[in-house]
Amino acid sequence: MSRSIPVLAYHSISASEKMKPFLFENHLNVLTRSKLPSLLPKDLRSAEKGFLLTFDDGFTDFWTHVFPLLEQYGMHAVVFVIPSRAGEGDCRLQGVTAFPGSANQAHQEAGEKIGAHDAFLRWTELEAMEASGLVDVQSHTMHHQSFWKGDQVIGFNLGSANNTHWSLAQATNGDRRPGIPLYARGSALACRRYEDDKGLRDTLADWVEKKGGNAYINDTGVGSVEAELWKLTRDFVDTHGKKGRWETRDERIERTKREIVDARRVLQERLGGPRDELCLPWGTYDEVTLECARQSGIKRVYTLDRAANPAGNIDFRVNRFEPRPRGKSWLMTRLWIYRSELRCRIYKALSRR
Repeated sequence: MSRSIPVLAYHSISASEKMKPFLFENHLNVLTRSKLPSLLPKDLRSAEKGFLLTFDDGFTDFWTHVFPLLEQYGMHAVVFVIPSRAGEGDCRLQGVTAFPGSANQAHQEAGEKIGAHDAFLRWTELEAMEASGLVDVQSHTMHHQSFWKGDQVIGFNLGSANNTHWSLAQATNGDRRPGIPLYARGSALACRRYEDDKGLRDTLADWVEKKGGNAYINDTGVGSVEAELWKLTRDFVDTHGKKGRWETRDERIERTKREIVDARRVLQERLGGPRDELCLPWGTYDEVTLECARQSGIKRVYTLDRAANPAGNIDFRVNRFEPRPRGKSWLMTRLWIYRSELRCRIYKALSRR
């Protein structure tokens, strides 16, 4: 039976998230008992067995809570960081929560104002972890952005009333006004961007503001407000047509390569060494994504495809599964599945039913 290398995809490990430090330590206990070697990306090409721990986004809790556990258990990991969000300053205290908010709050704040953010790792912390030999630092793109990928209105921003995704400001260049239209959203690295009609956006936002803004939405009810906004949208399109703009294929390719190349350049300037592993935001991609990555000097991309990684034959694409905040038996079962190519295929087929 052909062996497979399990690659685990974690994000934030924090008391404010479902995956809490004590649950993650339970996972490390399971991994220790598995007797499998803990790998780094450089081992993937030739490893016949083992597992790889990966952490997306580069949250500060990787330094304060995860890294001390890695040292305690002698585990390796790769952390995929967003260089534009990495900060300056001394290493923070370990074991102490440095950012009390949620991961989504951190993403929203960092997405609205590009630059260093306290919820993400500092360069000094990255340097210290790499110096230990336990951690490899690689790219999660320069900005980790999300854009509109469709031109059909699918809803409206009604704030906390409808739990609009944290990446809204990235798709709208900072516009979070109540009432603006929403479209299908996708990873900036995996889609052709649609820039929506500013005239329609202003019309709907102005109408909500004149009615009283968020207070009107709360008093009137989401359903009634949405019905009015749908009517206004139809009337606007009937009168003015659609005036949004799709970026060209060449524009998309240039933007995608810049996002990959800039991240590699900054990581190399600050940390040295090869930075040719790329974790795809949200794990999504298409052929344009993969070709841009290859042309930008990327050796491997990391997805969230729940599939096998053939031992000794892992090439350009690395498949990962996301551990759930469950007990030890859950992870033991997943390790058993993802250690075999055949079991991976059977599990994937059964999961689609």
